[in-house]
Amino acid sequence: MVMAMLNIKVPISAQDKLRALVTEAGLNKSQIARLTEVTYQTVYRWLDHGIHPHPAAARRIDELFKEMIDLEPIVIRLKQNIRDPIAFINTQENLRDEFILQCTYHSNSIEGSRMTLKETQKAIEGEIVRGKQPFEIFEAVNHRNAMLFMLETVRPGFHITEEYLLKLHSIVMYNFHDKLPGRYRTGYVNLTNTEKILPPAQLVPAKMKTFLETINQPPDKPLTRIARDHYEFETIHPFFDGNGRVGRLLMNTQLLSQGYPPALIRIDDQYKYYLGLGKGDMGDFKILIQMICESVVIGYLLFQSKYNNTQ
Repeated sequence: MVMAMLNIKVPISAQDKLRALVTEAGLNKSQIARLTEVTYQTVYRWLDHGIHPHPAAARRIDELFKEMIDLEPIVIRLKQNIRDPIAFINTQENLRDEFILQCTYHSNSIEGSRMTLKETQKAIEGEIVRGKQPFEIFEAVNHRNAMLFMLETVRPGFHITEEYLLKLHSIVMYNFHDKLPGRYRTGYVNLTNTEKILPPAQLVPAKMKTFLETINQPPDKPLTRIARDHYEFETIHPFFDGNGRVGRLLMNTQLLSQGYPPALIRIDDQYKYYLGLGKGDMGDFKILIQMICESVVIGYLLFQSKYNNTQ
């Protein structure tokens, strides 16, 4: 058996987060009502009758959950259920295909792709996708190929090198010649919706050298370190384009090589993801760490559902 799954309940739904606030943060119904600005009776219905909170309340519950519950120990427990996540993915074709499809769709959507999940699946399976531009098809196929390269290359304890990083970028940006596939940017770029100043092009090679020297060092808190590394990569922004997609592939390279399930950051969580990166500008990484931990939980649940289907 490649993987031995345990039935660990991981907080993910609004009800799960509410129960965690009670059992782990020690809040009672009255306190939750006050913090979410609803009545005691409303919280009672949420907890004891399974009534789903309305969207505004669900967002506040999520904020409280991130403030009061540390997800990193939960993710570390999930790691104990997986002997070798890379081997499991590569020996379960249905899991590998679903993982690649989901990551490709969501990662490209975060970057502005208009492709639906079904259209993404058609593109990566070589089918005709009507009504889409060639570049949209290339983005889907390229990301699929980059993920295949990652899964074929990464092993437990794998060290990320400049050669590996540039190869990922060359695959992600294949056919986009003006974006310098596999090469660092040679000019200025800026980030939308932020005042963050990015380093000039002439400093990128030196900054990436330092980044690659530190990314493989054993961390005390792996998930915290991976979140900070992801932030650091995105603030260097070493390429003209593809930084988000390559950065998330690097994140999963780190997770898989250290024995964790992969992170699946969904388009639905785009706001929280960018908020976490933005908070990093002020030295606050809590939201980004929790965001990545939640995304690992989602990846684990994908593992679990596919594993259960093989039994």
